[in-house]
Amino acid sequence: MILAAHQTIVVGVDGSSSSADAVQWAAGLAERVESPLHIASAVTQPAFYMGESASVVPREVWAEQRCAAERIVTDVATAVLARHPDSVVTTSVHTATASAMMVELSRTARMLVVGNSGSGPIVSALFGSTAQTTSNSALCPVVVWREGADIVDAPILVGIDGSATSEVAVDQAFDLASMFGVPMIAALAWSSLSQGAALSLPGSPDSTEIEREQQLLLSESLAGRSEKYPDVAVEHVVRQGNPAHLLIDLSKRAGLVVVGSHGRGVVARALFGSTSSNLTRHAHCPVMICRTDVDHDEGSALSRI
Repeated sequence: MILAAHQTIVVGVDGSSSSADAVQWAAGLAERVESPLHIASAVTQPAFYMGESASVVPREVWAEQRCAAERIVTDVATAVLARHPDSVVTTSVHTATASAMMVELSRTARMLVVGNSGSGPIVSALFGSTAQTTSNSALCPVVVWREGADIVDAPILVGIDGSATSEVAVDQAFDLASMFGVPMIAALAWSSLSQGAALSLPGSPDSTEIEREQQLLLSESLAGRSEKYPDVAVEHVVRQGNPAHLLIDLSKRAGLVVVGSHGRGVVARALFGSTSSNLTRHAHCPVMICRTDVDHDEGSALSRI
């Protein structure tokens, strides 16, 4: 299986209800795929927020936060084992930013799971920019948890645009759909702008030709997988419009949305980058964001600039 290159599913917690729900979702997934679950939290070093003249008080605050983080991971692990007594669960608390912790753990993880918002007592709450930074830099798929249908029963929805990261997303989606015995929805949204063409109305000759080309692109993006996964039924959806709007609408009947981190070309990269961001805020189920080895190399190069 694609996801089995590394075994552990890592979930970040911060004491918020969102992260607690994300842990239970991750625990259910880990049990289904027979993976160990690792629950992690982070607290920032005193140097990140203290002044030299006030070193004693911030260090005391930091110590309290670390104790709180340790209680949180212990309590969450206990709650997981109450529901999944046969699961293998480990915990850790890291002195780092939440995003740095998650990216580091991604080096050996099967996938990362984070909540979509945070309001807990830990300063390094896993929300907003942290989830985005983790998704942009992690070395494995990242799931941003959102409340929705059970992944075990609902279809897997994958967003397709023909890019390399879209190919990775397709592989992940097929693998999960086969694993859970559920169908797949393969969706592609297009616009005249994304195709480098003048604005065309639905049903016009230009629009009809582009629609045909996009249907072909969708089929090509799925080519070869039907033979590898004959048990997975795939619904094709090609629609003119905004990709985020399409995927958010289709997510109402999905258990998981799988997308690449960005699209193909300058316009598509910006478009699909905003798509994944919109999905993590508005989808009706959890969202998995996939990256390629090339993305990781580019990210490393950019971090050195």
